[in-house]
Amino acid sequence: MSIFKTAQQGEVTTKQLSKEGCRVTLSVEATPQLVTKCFQNAAIQVQSRAQMQGFRAGKVPLDLVKQNFAGHIKERALDLTVKAAINAAVEDAKLDPVAVPTLTKADFANFSDGKAFTFEVAVDVAPEFEVKDYKGIEITKKPETATEADVTENLNRVLDANARLESAPEGTVINDTCYAVIHYTGKRNGTDDYKLSADSELVDMSAPQTMPGLAEGLKGLKKGDVRDIETKDGQDTISYHVTVDDIKNKIVPELNDSFAKNMGFDTLDALKAKVKESLDAEAKQASNRDEVAQIENHLVKMNNFELPQSLVEEYTESSLHNFVHNMTNLDPHKMSAEQHKAFEERIRPTVEKDLRIGYIVHAIAKKENLEAAEADWKAELDKSIASAQNKSDEKKIKAFFEERKAHILATLTERKVFDFLKSNASYK
Repeated sequence: MSIFKTAQQGEVTTKQLSKEGCRVTLSVEATPQLVTKCFQNAAIQVQSRAQMQGFRAGKVPLDLVKQNFAGHIKERALDLTVKAAINAAVEDAKLDPVAVPTLTKADFANFSDGKAFTFEVAVDVAPEFEVKDYKGIEITKKPETATEADVTENLNRVLDANARLESAPEGTVINDTCYAVIHYTGKRNGTDDYKLSADSELVDMSAPQTMPGLAEGLKGLKKGDVRDIETKDGQDTISYHVTVDDIKNKIVPELNDSFAKNMGFDTLDALKAKVKESLDAEAKQASNRDEVAQIENHLVKMNNFELPQSLVEEYTESSLHNFVHNMTNLDPHKMSAEQHKAFEERIRPTVEKDLRIGYIVHAIAKKENLEAAEADWKAELDKSIASAQNKSDEKKIKAFFEERKAHILATLTERKVFDFLKSNASYK
């Protein structure tokens, strides 16, 4: 039996000292009876792991364990007492913690068998607020279909992605629109620098370059020309010895039925229709995301309340580690204090916004009786099973829905709430 269940009625005395925002501070007193019970349990637990010469592990007599492992027993008894007392105190105070309560004040030196032990604990609870201004939200509706200009722009990108390079006619000079194929060696302040050398380098003359002054010095040259180019890179003098191997032009395909057939369509109209269909789907998704964002921003603006700081800290730290791990080459565990602070300041506002929206959605669902029920979960399960390809997929879907039932119910509740908010919104 877990020690969390062993604190009996009358073994713990609880008094609420304060409530600030979402944090409740309790004074908790564990009676001498509870402390003694925890010392007894601690002695048995330490005995099960104790090792002494002449005895098998776990078989050391209890009196010897108490003599030789008194410090371990006291440490374990303290842990058991605090956990049992906190568990009883939270229940007694009728609190629903959103995170593990934190011990904030205690006189550990006076903790001993048969003596009452008093300490203070901070308990973070969900915010209490009256949700408001969630009906009649003004929403600016974005288009859910693509324009002809959008289709044309997309097709031009497709054409560009299928372009090819062809050698330019003899006598062509390098300008801002062509590609130059060159080989060169370079020096920095008169010293050879392998970083400034390359063979068969393709230079896009229409794009920005990483090699300072190189592209500008190529203009006007023809195939086979050789030139020494000198430029500045800050305080350094850079010199290149360049040979032009070839000059190429980009050939973009014509937008016609032939191109459409190469792309897997019977006609150009069929290709355009498919592009339009795809862009319409993207536009609808973008419009829906924008609606949700406008609703969330309004709800956050109109419902300002304290958040449980322990949750803010926990989620910020978790989000920080995920962001740093996925988006940078830094080790989250090896960041400097300055780096950690910078990332934390960047991430915390998003964490606070997401937490606030979660509480607001829950409050609206409760107030408007929109919380998802078993029937909603079953309907979503049946819809997913209908798309299964075989019995194996069906089994996996069922297992997933059972394992993630609480999460799926929460997602369905959120969906109901946003459908309700949209149906009661004022669209422009």
